[in-house]
Amino acid sequence: MQRVKKKMSRGKAILILLAVIAVIALIVVGISAIFGKKNATGISVHQLPCPYDQNIRSFGNNVLYYDGMSLHCMNGNGSVRWSFSLGNNAGFDCDSEHIAAWSGSTIYVIDRNGNSTYNDSLGEEIQFARIGKQYVGAVVGDVTSSRLVVKDHTGAHMDEEVDAYANLIILDLGFYGLNGEYMWTLALDVFSTAANSVLHTFEVGKMNIGQVSLGENITYEVLYDNGVLRIVSTRKMLAFDYRGNEDTSQAALVYGWQLLDYDQPEKGNAMLLFAPTAQSANSYDIRELRLLMGGGTDRRYSLPATCVGATVWNKNVYAVSGTQLFRAALGDSRFTTYDLPLEKEVTEVLGTLDDGRIIVACDNEVFTVTLPRPIAVN
Repeated sequence: MQRVKKKMSRGKAILILLAVIAVIALIVVGISAIFGKKNATGISVHQLPCPYDQNIRSFGNNVLYYDGMSLHCMNGNGSVRWSFSLGNNAGFDCDSEHIAAWSGSTIYVIDRNGNSTYNDSLGEEIQFARIGKQYVGAVVGDVTSSRLVVKDHTGAHMDEEVDAYANLIILDLGFYGLNGEYMWTLALDVFSTAANSVLHTFEVGKMNIGQVSLGENITYEVLYDNGVLRIVSTRKMLAFDYRGNEDTSQAALVYGWQLLDYDQPEKGNAMLLFAPTAQSANSYDIRELRLLMGGGTDRRYSLPATCVGATVWNKNVYAVSGTQLFRAALGDSRFTTYDLPLEKEVTEVLGTLDDGRIIVACDNEVFTVTLPRPIAVN
């Protein structure tokens, strides 16, 4: 006997069709996620209540802005947390926890909540000051006869130095060591037959530890990385221990490259991001990047488009064009591309916050942009 085949019900057929469509959609989405251009999902932007200005700095997870009279602290969403009156012609420096500000001969130490732990007159015009974990250092007096004064955050006098800087112009200073107990200064000798940069290292409150002649190349950055002082000049990046003894095995040639940014984790080596000097010195037209790390890591990146700035954060390299953001992890051979949800084109990258946001300028307007994280793979 021939069997009669039962017809599938209309409802069951519709359910099967919907299931097939759902599976196809999931496959398409998966392929797009792997091979396609990432959209701006997960990237948030917030406008800051300040115009574009060179007096905008990252401050931990916050942003500092000096408007010509007062210093304002804003969170990454643009809300003003506090304001501190400094008067006109003021300057400021910060790490992620503390601020050194100065106006005329008066210096201020300000904590992350906008409270002053110390302010006083140092008796002479302050050229500049720098803040550390425990101390604040200020360079006062005439440029050609400077005096270095070091206080702790409550104003206790720790150190003062004049003789070491006879016939030198002090350019910069900073604190280093586990608790910022050491200090470096960078000075320039312009009175000898050839210009010469000089590095001094100190243990605060004790003694002058060392003095190193760096030669005539312009030194523009000093950072403390994993127990090593790295000195970046227009020709080389040199390495010294805390007493000023050079470690030639860690030297690197950086002629033709300009340091853009660096990331210093609590453990491990710092990541130093460079761009060709010709592409970053005067106008931002960046097409290549170079990443240096301790241990001999030296990686080169070609960018998918011309960029106006770049940063390194959480072991990822980020670059920003007018309308897009590019991300590459250390081991990636190509960049992932994200569209920026901004109505205007980005004209400059101003800084990076500790929580993974960048500060960008769009002509006269300023925004924070959340950096996209790599997609976790289970």
